[in-house]
Amino acid sequence: MPKFRYRALDASGQMVVGVIEAASNEAVVPELEKISVLPIEISDESGGGGGFSLRKLFSRGPTREEISGISEDLATLIKGGVTLDRALLIMSETGVRPAVGQLMHDLHREIAAGHSLAEAVSTRPDLFPRTYAKMVEVAEVAGTLDDTLRVIAHERRRGDNLRRRISSALAYPSFLIVAAIGVLIFVLFAIIPEFERALAGFQSESAEPFIFGLSRAMRANSDLFAIGGIAFLGAALLASRSKAVRALLMRLIARIPGTREIVLYEQTTVFCATLGTLSHSGVDISAALRLIRDLMRDARSAEKIDRVIAGVRQGHRLSEALLDEAILPPYAVHMLRVGEESGELDSAAMRVAGFYEARLDRSLTRLTSIMGPTIIIMVSGLVAWLIISVITALLSVNELLI
Repeated sequence: MPKFRYRALDASGQMVVGVIEAASNEAVVPELEKISVLPIEISDESGGGGGFSLRKLFSRGPTREEISGISEDLATLIKGGVTLDRALLIMSETGVRPAVGQLMHDLHREIAAGHSLAEAVSTRPDLFPRTYAKMVEVAEVAGTLDDTLRVIAHERRRGDNLRRRISSALAYPSFLIVAAIGVLIFVLFAIIPEFERALAGFQSESAEPFIFGLSRAMRANSDLFAIGGIAFLGAALLASRSKAVRALLMRLIARIPGTREIVLYEQTTVFCATLGTLSHSGVDISAALRLIRDLMRDARSAEKIDRVIAGVRQGHRLSEALLDEAILPPYAVHMLRVGEESGELDSAAMRVAGFYEARLDRSLTRLTSIMGPTIIIMVSGLVAWLIISVITALLSVNELLI
């Protein structure tokens, strides 16, 4: 049954906001009257009753970069003395993309109805993660919303830049691998058959090069190969959205020589940067660790953090619990211990994050410089194998003619 979001007045004249299930938009009013509220605004929560439209199909919601941008803009307005609801209203009317403007309008409506900003953003976990909502919640209580929003924007941009660097480092080797596969398929389907026809009748089947048999088998089952390729791409696309599959992939990558330290550095950077940001915003250690647990890609790491949380609740220091579980490198744990002892855990965590982010950059650069030439050598060997196979067949024909 479709869901509808409503804004209404209760019997005491207070504004209430909620979501209700009903068969249609018209059926919402009687349902609200049953609970003694007067509806003011009703909107389809499911996106217009499930009707199909090209605009909905190709519409794009706010991106991560836009969420970071509006967080910084909101911080600037609040710092300048503009109230939160007025700031949201201004941002919804400043010529931003319609999707962003609608988001600002929705947040303004929630604030005007008496909800806090943390409550408003927590209803949209696809745009605002739990760490965002928790930091905003603490900042609203402490009266540091402007500073917190600026810190959030900065850390989100830093995290986005880190992900882009990792993607860029892996893009070139991936391109070489795809290009090598493409070259092999082209040669097997287009080049080798020409040589096979030219050499037909000059050599026995027992002396036939392996490359000719492989080409013939692939051409005979081209439909099967095409369907298999499409199915593989579709499965890879669906699997990329699965958290369990991504966790399994990370474990496999961590077993590859030379990549284990990259996975460890990336995990350490994310852990410490998030810990430092949450601690700076006033989030307690247990809550911060629970939020960090949700960011872990590996289920084993998440289980270790659960044990760290249990240790902290039993009165152990964070550094002691981390050292027992070996989640982070020993150097990182010792740096966090210094921060705990000096009462500057947030600053220590951010320094550790910066240190391991720099090491991650160097490791990615070294891995790329090694993988690039290695893959090129492998492609060259593949091409050499193809050429040698064809030349061998030609030489055998010449021997027969002689």
